[in-house]
Amino acid sequence: MPKDNLRDNPAAIADYLTEIFEKNDLEGILEALKVVMRAQNVLALAESTGMRRDGLYKSFDGTKDTQLSRVLLLFKGLGVRIEVRALPAQERPPRPKLGRPLSMSSRRARRAAERA
Repeated sequence: MPKDNLRDNPAAIADYLTEIFEKNDLEGILEALKVVMRAQNVLALAESTGMRRDGLYKSFDGTKDTQLSRVLLLFKGLGVRIEVRALPAQERPPRPKLGRPLSMSSRRARRAAERA
């Protein structure tokens, strides 16, 4: 997607990022965020997010784990938001039963009953 189409265009940004997020690949997402961020006026973006310009670059350069709060600030500055959708259904192993663990005396009583 050309950068020119992303500049100050929340609809195009949302379409582009949605396509990238559907792949569920962190490296691809960070790269896409950098592309979108650089397509903007980064100084204006920094002012609208309340972050420093160099802080924006450092947050999304992929060298450290980006905080969700920074991602949300960036999205707000870009005029977009995250949408969460369920993944396709997958077969899952059964969940363990919930409850309090048995006390030692209860375990002994259960074993004795099983032996009898």
